[in-house]
Formats: sequence, structure tokens, C-alpha cells
Amino acid sequence: MIGLDTTAIIDIFKNEKSIISLLLEIEEQISSTQINYQEIMFGLDLTKEEHKKEKEKYDNFFKNVIYFTLSDDSVVKASEIFWGLKRQKKEAERFDSMIAGILLSNGVNRIITRNKKHFENIKGLEVISY
Repeated sequence: MIGLDTTAIIDIFKNEKSIISLLLEIEEQISSTQINYQEIMFGLDLTKEEHKKEKEKYDNFFKNVIYFTLSDDSVVKASEIFWGLKRQKKEAERFDSMIAGILLSNGVNRIITRNKKHFENIKGLEVISY
């Protein structure tokens, strides 16, 4: 199984050729997280009709992939990732740490993202960039 970062999900809906080509080559199941959904929702102003329609498309997407939510284990793993990166003086984003924590605590050790830099220093997580 392989996880998708928020950038990958957004680019799928933008019909970006690079992510579409990559996904066509992958034979594994794809997964995502509750944090990806949250990041997408932060980008939508649901008082706007076009954003309501966009939300429906994203909701359908998340219903059709393996969708991991926060658990006690993933919260602890995310904290370990975040503080481990901070101690190494490497970039540590809270949301990215949570995404990685959820994926890793559920046995997913690969992520597809456009922002390789956000995940490349997370131990145990292979980053596939497009």
C-alpha cells in the first residue's frame, strides 16, 4: 500500500499529467489520511458554490481510498517524528508529521508527494516524487 500526500490528491483533481502517469504505473492500493482531508478543507470556503461542488468530489475520493484516521498510536508516532526532526534541526511541519505518523503507524511506508522536501527526512518513509 502507498499513501498520497495532499499535493498529490489536489494534483489528481487538476488532472496533472505527472501524477496521473505515476498512478497508472502503480499496482498497489492507495491510501490517504484524515489530515489530508483537513488540509483540503482548509482550502475550501464552503460559502462559495464552486467550493461546495469541489468538496463533493473530494468527499467521493476519500470514500473510495483506504482512509486512515488519527489514533493514539499515530498521534504518538507523529510527535516522535516532529521532535526527532526538530532535534536534528531539519524542517518539521506539524501536518506533515501527522500524515507520516498516521501512515507509518498503519504499516504504510511509502508516500507520493510533489513536496519531497517535506517528507524526505522522516525515517522509515520512502518518498516518491513526481
